[in-house]
Amino acid sequence: MANANEEYINNNEEYLDNLVKRFRGFKSPNDTQKLIVLLGEKDNRNDEDDRKLSILLKAEKKADQLVKARANARKLIDAEKSKASKAEVRRKIIWQSAFEAMAEDSMAAKRNLDQLKADAYEKGYVSDRDKDAVKNDLINQSVDADNTELDF
Repeated sequence: MANANEEYINNNEEYLDNLVKRFRGFKSPNDTQKLIVLLGEKDNRNDEDDRKLSILLKAEKKADQLVKARANARKLIDAEKSKASKAEVRRKIIWQSAFEAMAEDSMAAKRNLDQLKADAYEKGYVSDRDKDAVKNDLINQSVDADNTELDF
């Protein structure tokens, strides 16, 4: 009659085989991993070997569960950060669109917006890597200002 440790090992034989294969492939397995490989490959284990192996298997299962739980927590955190980032980008796009619409309706608003853009560009609020992307806006706004009729 098999004892509880032997039954546990028999019920987890596939998991044990996978662990042995995985740990055998490690360049520098730790002592626990070496012991699992040694006991897992042993043909005629005694009760003491089965007791040790069942304890090690339970510990490895818990470690695997912990790795999975941490990965799931990381996914959750990343999803929340992504959601917040998308909301921030959306908010900025909405405000910029509103400011540009106001600038189309009012010459004073257009001048103010153009001045803000120029100040942001010149005073370092636009990063060097992004300056190429917005440089044409500054060139176009000076051309637009030259072509605009003043309304008194």
